[in-house]
Amino acid sequence: MKAIQSICVFCGSNTGYAEAYKTTTIALADYMAAHQYRLAYGGGRLGLMGVLGNEMLDQGGDVLGIIPKVLFNEHLGRIPTDKIITTSDISERKQYMLDASDAFVALPGGFGTLEEFFTMLSWSQINLHQNPLALLNINGFYDPLIQALKTVCEAGFAPKENLDLFIVATSVPDLFQQLADFRHTQTNKWTN
Repeated sequence: MKAIQSICVFCGSNTGYAEAYKTTTIALADYMAAHQYRLAYGGGRLGLMGVLGNEMLDQGGDVLGIIPKVLFNEHLGRIPTDKIITTSDISERKQYMLDASDAFVALPGGFGTLEEFFTMLSWSQINLHQNPLALLNINGFYDPLIQALKTVCEAGFAPKENLDLFIVATSVPDLFQQLADFRHTQTNKWTN
């Protein structure tokens, strides 16, 4: 596996109700900046996206915002213009995120965050990428999703080995240890 230099983080345009969502997001940004990882993310100024991007910039970190034109004027954070990629739509945005990143991390978020996670999970399943993909499971936020994915496998709609295509971490140190240890395993997409 190639060394991780750029990490794409999927996260909400809201901050959520639990303070731990925000404090863990700040801890993630601080760790990434201190260890010279580049952040690729949605480029927004609101919610956890804004917390993440602003903290990275405050700590002198390298930030790349990837934002579709439809959201550009309304949601853009304080990213330098030479660190912004504007895409024609959401699909092109996800392709840029894939091309610009060596790993993916999903913080708590809404439908868009889940959609981005599932895109990278399904692309990993069909071997379009072999990068680590992680859920940062703050306060058990992703417990129901993890159970749902297990149910998918138990019901015969995906091989159980596909659960190894993503990492579940509960803290920033745990996340980076698991990212370092991750090895992509290509399995047969079909169970029969």
